[in-house]
Amino acid sequence: MEKEIGIYIHIPFCKSKCFYCNFASYCNMDKYIEEYINAVCNEIIKNAEILSEYKIKTVYFGGGTPSYIDSKYIVQIMNTLKLFNKSNNEFSEVTIEVNPNSVTFEKLKDYKECGINRLSVGLQSTNNEVLKSIGRTHTYSDFVTTLQNAKKALFTNISIDLIYPLPNMDINILEDTLNIIDDLKEEYNIKHISIYNLEVHENTKLDFLLKNDFLFLVDEDEEYKMREIIHSKLQNMGYSKYEMSNFAIKGYESKHNINYWNQGSYLGFGVAASSFMLGSRYKNNDDIKKYINAINKNLNCIDEKDDLDKLDLMKEYVILRLRLCDGININRFNKKFSTDIFSIFGTEINDLVNKGLLLKNENTITLSKRGEEVANIVWENFV
Repeated sequence: MEKEIGIYIHIPFCKSKCFYCNFASYCNMDKYIEEYINAVCNEIIKNAEILSEYKIKTVYFGGGTPSYIDSKYIVQIMNTLKLFNKSNNEFSEVTIEVNPNSVTFEKLKDYKECGINRLSVGLQSTNNEVLKSIGRTHTYSDFVTTLQNAKKALFTNISIDLIYPLPNMDINILEDTLNIIDDLKEEYNIKHISIYNLEVHENTKLDFLLKNDFLFLVDEDEEYKMREIIHSKLQNMGYSKYEMSNFAIKGYESKHNINYWNQGSYLGFGVAASSFMLGSRYKNNDDIKKYINAINKNLNCIDEKDDLDKLDLMKEYVILRLRLCDGININRFNKKFSTDIFSIFGTEINDLVNKGLLLKNENTITLSKRGEEVANIVWENFV
């Protein structure tokens, strides 16, 4: 069987930084865009030996805001990747993250023509006051325009990102957002919804605003009710939950992300991009100028590298697979690692089953509902 690989491309440029953002994204760095894209293409070429051994199955453009830069740069990267596209077969899934205020019909047309077949739209909420409170520069109207343009550009696979709870968001506002998506989903091919629980990272603007009482979030009870509404409502809308934060119409699960959760191979290109190959995890440096300089001078742009032994790989696999609703297939684990899972993790698994945090069936181990709510406690048992 041919070996498959996923490709991640990091586009770090943004018009403005969202208040909650903790990613490697940069504003006011536009003068480096062309140099940066050339460096990314060069980095891809430098990995020709690896790429020639694998079939590229998925490509994912993340950021930052990939739709912020001129679409010609996205086309340039796609053309570079196509050099390794065996037998001219199309990549199975190519996703680009877009923001409603930075993507135009012309850009969407260029994306479609160069082989991108899936859009991930950063919506977060349909309420303009909520959007303003987290530093989003788009409005609900911009989002609808993006959907209309995507339909005109013949995109039939749209994913939407939402976050809860957010400042100025209560249960009614959350339900309004879900109801609006329900009304739009058929006409605009909304096949996938990622809905993330808000994480407030230190040293972000949101962290400052919350700590100094400029903004407020609902309490834990309200947040729990929101989670229950999300799960119930999305199921009624026809979306099946397949991962802790992801719901999809059957057949439209994110192939790229499933590869991550299956501990599949992937290469990341660009600043702060991570890779996983042959049991090693490594990550590029997160400074644009240093990254460009390293690539241009044929120097190492990797900042972090971790070679995982068999036990590390097994621990990681357990944690990754438990994120999926399918959980761990016991036979598959035993075959993959030539080891009985219970000989390694029997004590931990049985303890978590007894505490009601894991469910163990004949051939599967999954998180219980309670286990999902305290997933970090479950993970700690396998770290």
